[in-house]
Amino acid sequence: MKKLILAPAVALAFTGLVAAPVAAAEPPSTQSDSALTETEQAKADKLAKEKAEQKAEDEKAAEEKAAAKKEAAAEERADVEAAADKADEKTGDDAEDSKKPAPKDEGSTDSKKDDSGSKGDNKSKDSEGPEDPKDPEDAGDSEGTAGSKDTGASEDGVEKPNASVTVASSISAEDLAEDGLEVTVTHLEKGDKVAVKGDGLSAESTTSAGGSAALTLQTDKSAKDIDEGAKSLSIQVTRANQTSGAKTQSLNETLEITPFSADFAPQASVSLKKITQTDYTDDESGSDESKGVTLTVSGLQPGDKVHNTLSNQYDTIDDDDTSGELEYRIYDHGGVPSAVAPGVREFDVEVTRDGETKTVPLSFEIISDDAAQVDPEIALSDTEISESDFNQDGITVTGTGFTPNGDVEINTGAGNSYFQDEAVTADDNGEISVPITAPDGGLAPGPYTVTATDVDTGEKAAEQTFTVTDDAVDPIDASLKVDPKEITAEDLSDPDKGVTVTVSGVERGDTITDSLTGDEKTAEADGAFEFTLYYQGNPDSLEEGKVPFTVTIDREGTESQTLNGNINVVAEDEEDGGDDGDNRDGGDTPEAPAEASFSVSPKTLEAADFANDEKGVTLAVENCEPGADVHFKVTPKGIQVTAYENTVEADDEGKASVNVFGTSDNVSAYVGSYTASATCGDDSMKESFTVTAGADGGGNDDGSGGNDGSELPRTGADLGGLASGAMLLLVGGAAIAMTGRRKKVGHSPSDI
Repeated sequence: MKKLILAPAVALAFTGLVAAPVAAAEPPSTQSDSALTETEQAKADKLAKEKAEQKAEDEKAAEEKAAAKKEAAAEERADVEAAADKADEKTGDDAEDSKKPAPKDEGSTDSKKDDSGSKGDNKSKDSEGPEDPKDPEDAGDSEGTAGSKDTGASEDGVEKPNASVTVASSISAEDLAEDGLEVTVTHLEKGDKVAVKGDGLSAESTTSAGGSAALTLQTDKSAKDIDEGAKSLSIQVTRANQTSGAKTQSLNETLEITPFSADFAPQASVSLKKITQTDYTDDESGSDESKGVTLTVSGLQPGDKVHNTLSNQYDTIDDDDTSGELEYRIYDHGGVPSAVAPGVREFDVEVTRDGETKTVPLSFEIISDDAAQVDPEIALSDTEISESDFNQDGITVTGTGFTPNGDVEINTGAGNSYFQDEAVTADDNGEISVPITAPDGGLAPGPYTVTATDVDTGEKAAEQTFTVTDDAVDPIDASLKVDPKEITAEDLSDPDKGVTVTVSGVERGDTITDSLTGDEKTAEADGAFEFTLYYQGNPDSLEEGKVPFTVTIDREGTESQTLNGNINVVAEDEEDGGDDGDNRDGGDTPEAPAEASFSVSPKTLEAADFANDEKGVTLAVENCEPGADVHFKVTPKGIQVTAYENTVEADDEGKASVNVFGTSDNVSAYVGSYTASATCGDDSMKESFTVTAGADGGGNDDGSGGNDGSELPRTGADLGGLASGAMLLLVGGAAIAMTGRRKKVGHSPSDI
């Protein structure tokens, strides 16, 4: 402990003596030369007294602080010694250290002895001037000893935890099974690991993010299976750093679990509110399970006694029956329906538990066999409806044959999950009309079922089903192009080279997958999507010729589309074409075939001209391989015109064309935009055209009537000497008339 050296005036003040103050900052010679006046003497005395009082307060505060630290250290050592399960890595040394006496501090007897001998030291230093008073925080530090303050840290620098636990002293079995037990540990440091366990209780350990941590102990038992009584809880707090071992504090708590006691609130119901004489009557054997009404009693426990006053039946719940429910039929077993008097039957269900009896009143009505029979039927206003239409307008269920003015239960949903469950009242004629509306948030596409039950008789109408469909989504109409058309096996196998594949007609969010790599790519914008395609394998395994592949486009809400493509693998010298442009025979290297082209003419025309078989729109391709199949397709955009496709054969010059025109008298039906595409070998091309209303867009093109779809118009005439076919667009999904061969495209070829 540091020794406190008091100036003479202060030291004498503690003994009750009065002495002239000494100017501590001046040497003796200066003091003798500086006589003080009486006023200055009084001020000096007052100052010395105030300093003495302040010093005394500081010493008292230091002693109290030291005593508090000593008490905390003693409590910590007691906790460590009492812990049942330590996680100290240096078990031997730390166990021994925990038994050593606490380091001496400023409140010990030895320290007081040092203070008692400090008077001589004070006197010896008076001639040299008083020492400056020290900060009370430093008053407990000893200058001449090897002792240190007790900080609770071990020799390896890790301070042992001194945590506290907050937990309920008792909890009911019901609350424990339902919510668990919350345990809160405080006085932690960031990074402390906390683990809690108990008899039959468990919780995942956690790491403190600050000064506290909370864990919830859970049990896998039901409330009635949890044992009552005291349970021991063990809490461990582990603290460690990166350079030394961990220190663990173990805490123990006791929890009292109160026994399970379910509420005594039995419930009872009878299945039919109304039943005919015949349906209520069975013979004495009771073999017909369809007869009578069904009584259901719930909320029961083993040992409960149940009695109904109608049939006077008594039952006791078996000790091993944990279902909590009792169910049986009540019927007349005389065998003669006419002997059963119609009318209301009122009765009680009595449940007795531990000497306490509770009563549930019930009733049902027996009606004459001569009364009108209930035969309910229901129908739906729509059996198929789009998602947006249903979420906006819903549908309507109507019904007949229910009990007049009786209750009808309507259930609508998928399986046993209902989004609409309500009871309505039939009118005087036993009819109902109930709107079926979408729940909050709308109803997803899919099939749904509507059921209707006559509550009085239990009779159910035959269930009806409706389907909510996806909102209309335009079909995918994409095309594919490969560049270059020829490539060596080595370049095709190089991920940095390969071929560039351009897929046109995609929409943002479409997923594009190729068969060569299997990679899925997502279009980030509408229009064309471009990617590099390469062969994942040994180039030596690729032979010269065509390498077929497919590209599949997936779009939510519509069918996928698969496009076919080919990559032409050539030898190195064929791709280079020679140094001088000559072939091996000394002639010129033949030029690569020109790329196929596609045109639509005109790009805009009036509806009357489009519905004229002498006009219409011409689709033409050039530079196809002579004799190759050319596939044409026209797709309307958002209008009720049937899409059409046809295949014709390219002529000797690689040319092909078709004429497209409408055949309906209602020419205004053709007004809108169209996408036209042509596929020629590996080339897929796309164009568009627009049909406008024009001056006569609302009626017939020439007033002559035209055909009504039952007759086939003649095929388009030859155009410019090119081979031609005919395409017909019909309104309203009518059958399509065509000439030439039809050929379906999009088949998946064999993958590499």
